[in-house]
Amino acid sequence: MKLFLQLDLTPWQESAYQKPLLAYASSLSSDLIGAEMDNRSDASIIDILLRLCDQVTSIFIFVRAKPTEPFGSTLKLLNALLRTNQKIYTVVLSGNHEQTENLFKHLNDKFKKEEDQEKVKLWIEEFALA
Repeated sequence: MKLFLQLDLTPWQESAYQKPLLAYASSLSSDLIGAEMDNRSDASIIDILLRLCDQVTSIFIFVRAKPTEPFGSTLKLLNALLRTNQKIYTVVLSGNHEQTENLFKHLNDKFKKEEDQEKVKLWIEEFALA
């Protein structure tokens, strides 16, 4: 089983209920689960996602970010994922967020910065078929 995880580090006013890439990823394969959280998510959501991350074999992380937004509640999840980074298939950062870049830059070619959703969709398709 695989996980597409969308993390939103954006002001709450810019949060959208529709997550087109999340819906797209979830539609590609029966063994691909989609999940999302933002930097204001409750601790119980993080605990559920941590258990889910333990159960999957591969994780695609898509981060939507604005430069001044703090990690907030996502930091606990990100730290856990980085401790067991062998499950991380790729991390895509959409937007500018220096802290996120610093957190994931050691993943080298697994870390990408891209705002073009069509390019991201191609990477998601590769992930679904891998």
